[in-house]
Amino acid sequence: MSLGTHLLATSGLLLLAASSPAQHLWWNLEKAQDATCLYGEITVLATHTTIYYCGANWHPGEPAGGYCGIQHNSPAERRTIFSIWDTSPSLHPKVTEADHQTQFGRFGGEGEGGHTHMIWRWKEGETFQFFVRKQPGAEADTTDTRYYIYDRTRKKWLHSATISSPNGGNKSVTTLGGGLNSFLENFSGQDKDVPKLALYRLWLGKSISSMTYLTQAGGDGIWGELHGSYFLAEGDKEKLDAVFARLEKDYGKPVFGGKDKQLKPLLHKPVPPEVEKALKTLPSATKVKDK
Repeated sequence: MSLGTHLLATSGLLLLAASSPAQHLWWNLEKAQDATCLYGEITVLATHTTIYYCGANWHPGEPAGGYCGIQHNSPAERRTIFSIWDTSPSLHPKVTEADHQTQFGRFGGEGEGGHTHMIWRWKEGETFQFFVRKQPGAEADTTDTRYYIYDRTRKKWLHSATISSPNGGNKSVTTLGGGLNSFLENFSGQDKDVPKLALYRLWLGKSISSMTYLTQAGGDGIWGELHGSYFLAEGDKEKLDAVFARLEKDYGKPVFGGKDKQLKPLLHKPVPPEVEKALKTLPSATKVKDK
C-alpha cells in the first residue's frame, strides 16, 4: 500500500524527529563492523505520546544508512517504522516487498530516502523484537535490507518490508555497522518532565548463528544499565526515581552512566534459541509491483 497523502500527514513528525534532541546509546561493535544481521529488543517501561524509541540506527549520515524502531504517536496510535536514506542524490532506495499492513513512500527534510511504517499496538512492559538483515538484491549491484518484527499475539514473525538500495560503490550500503546507535526521542519537545524509560538490547553478526550480544555502550542524556540491559530515559528526576523504585523488585536498581563515563560491560547473553531457530525460517512479504 502506498503512503500517498498519509505520508504528507506524518512528514511533520519525521522532520521533528530528525531535528529534536534525543538521548543516545552509542554501541561498541566489538569487531562486528561488517555485520549483516541484527536482532534487537526494546522493552518500554514508562511512556508518553510523541516519543520515538529507535532500536537501531546504522551508518547515520552515510550512504544508505537506516533506522528502525517503535513510536508512541498519540493516545490512540502506536507504530513501527523502518527507513533507509538515499545512496546518493541520484541513487534512491525502493520498497520491493511489503506486508499488506505496511505503508511506504519517500521522506525528505534532513536527508531523503525510503520510509515504511505500520500501525503496531506494542504495549508497555512487553518486549518488542525486531530483526534486520542485509543481503544482495535481485538486481545487479544492489543490497536488500529486510525488516521483520515478532507478532506476540499470533506468536509468529512478520516480514514488514524489504528496501532495496543501489550500492554505488559504498560499503555502508551492504553492512549494519558504522556509528550504530539507539535512541529515545521526544519529537514534539513537549511534556519533558513526564517519565519515559526503555531498555535496549542488540545482537550483531555476519550470520544469524554468529550474532553476538553487544555488551558495551556509551551514552548521552539519562542513560545507564538496568536488568542486564542498557536504558535510556527522559523525565523529572523525582518522577523517574519513583518509576525506578516501582520497578526495583523485578528489574533491580539502575546504574547510571554520564558524559564520557564508561560502565562495566554487561554479561554476555546468547540469542534465545527459539529466536535463532525462527530467524532461519522467516516468511517473505508480498512483492511490490513497479509503478
